This record gives sequence, structure tokens and C-alpha cells, in this order.
Amino acid sequence: MQRSIRRVGVPWALAPVLFLLALLWGVKGFFLLWGFLTLLSLGALLVLLLHNAVTSLWGRPLEPHLYPLARLLPWLGLLGLVLFLDLPALYPWARGGEDPLLAHRAPYLNAPFFLLRYALFFVLFTLVLQRLRPGEARATAGAVGLPLVFAAGTFLVFDLFMALEAHFYSASYGALMLLSGAVAALAYGAFRASGAPTSELGPQLPSLTNLLLALSIVWIYVEATTLIIIWGADFPHEAEFYLRRTAAPWGSLAFAVAVGGFLLPFLALLTNLPKRDPRWLGGIALWALVFRFLHYLWYVLPPLV
Repeated sequence: MQRSIRRVGVPWALAPVLFLLALLWGVKGFFLLWGFLTLLSLGALLVLLLHNAVTSLWGRPLEPHLYPLARLLPWLGLLGLVLFLDLPALYPWARGGEDPLLAHRAPYLNAPFFLLRYALFFVLFTLVLQRLRPGEARATAGAVGLPLVFAAGTFLVFDLFMALEAHFYSASYGALMLLSGAVAALAYGAFRASGAPTSELGPQLPSLTNLLLALSIVWIYVEATTLIIIWGADFPHEAEFYLRRTAAPWGSLAFAVAVGGFLLPFLALLTNLPKRDPRWLGGIALWALVFRFLHYLWYVLPPLV
């Protein structure tokens, strides 16, 4: 197990090169790539913690692929310090001005406190990672680490992604993005495991299919209820978040994410094909992973352009 995990982790050594290339596009280009990889790695850690907490069998064929992904988190934390070189390029609160709502949030949204929270969150992720071991079921570490990482990840998502909007706020935003990251990580792990099936994978195909289906349903539930609550409340500073993302060209992307990111995978996962054939599960997982990235772009890209 350890040997296979090290072998799978080698391609991720190219990550710093990708970040350097993105840095050539400016801090916004860097942030866009770095943010998705951070969300994906955080999702991998959450899936691994769930696997350890329930001492599952379905997580074993995913371990060689999810552990290297989760172990990127400390390095992504260090690379993310680049963002603090030019916070005004990303965040309205860092640009100053006379906005009364941003002034009200200033005790929380300020550079020193942001940096302190950022450092504490990634230190926590690193400490939790050190308590996990591939091939070992550590139920206590999983049960304790899962709520801690989810809570810290929620606030990290608030700081990194929701703060890109000057006025928008939603308490469910963090859970929504973390669920999307967990679906993406699970899809990544299922796709990689299906590409080189092992004896452990075959019996777990039904469980992996059902878990991917269940997480997708929870994600769309949070997505839909957040939209309904915000739209029903009719607060301009919150409704404008969706108004912008349903106008051209983002409206077409929203439709694609709703249909391609949920409806089609949902229908495919209801069949018996991915539960019996790893090639079907791998294809559906790859499809889901692509649309998780499109969902991420739909949330993050509008305030950056």
C-alpha cells in the first residue's frame, strides 16, 4: 500500500510548475488554479476522514489515490501565501473605500486576521493528516478530525471564495463548496481506481456508486435550498449573486452544471452498470469531476473577470 501511494504521488510533483505558470497570468490566474486544487485536496481529506471514522471497506481501493491528493494540503498552504502579496487584486475588502457593509466587516476581514486564520487552518489540516495512516483504520482520528476539518474548511471557504463578493453572504456557502469538493475528490479517486482495478475494488463498486450518488444528492439539496432561501428573502445584496450568474454567459454554464453536473450523473448512478463494471464507474466519475470544476468556475470566476 505505501509503495503504491508513493508511486501515485509522483505526478503531483509537477504541481509547483503549474503554479508558476499560473503565476505568469497574474494573481487571479494563480488563485483560480490554486483554489480548485485546494478545494479538491480538502475534499480528499474529508473523504478519508469519513472512511476512517466508519472503518469502511469502500475507502480501501481509494486510499492510494486520495492520500497523495490530501497530502498536497500543507504545500498548497505554503504556495497560497503568494495571494497575500496582492490581496486588493482579489478581495473588495482589501481595496478600501467608503462601503459601509465592508466597513462593518472590517474587524473580521482584514489582512492580519486573515493571515492568522489561514495559517491556523492549514496547521490543523496538517496535524489531522499526520494522525491518519494508509492501510490502517483509525476510527478515533476520523471521528474527531471530520467535524474539526469541516468546520475549519467552512471558514476557509468563507475567507477565500465568498469574500470575493463585496456584499454576498450565505451561511451554507461553506458547506456547499466543501460538499462539491468532496464529490470531486470521490470522483477523482473512483476514476483513478477504476483505471487499474484491484481485487479490493470489485466488491466495493456498489458502495462507491451509492456514496457518489448520496453525496451528489446532498450537494444539490444544499444548492437548491440556498437558492430558494436567498431568492425568497429578496435581499438585493444577496440576490445579485444569482442575478449575475444567471445572466449571459454564466446562465448557460449554470444550465450545463445543473444538467450535466447533477441530472445526468444522477440518472447514470441509479443504474446497475457502474455497480458491476469499473469502466462505467470510471467514466461517470470522470464526467462528474469535469463538472465539479465547471461548478467551481461558476462560483468563483464572475468576480474575477
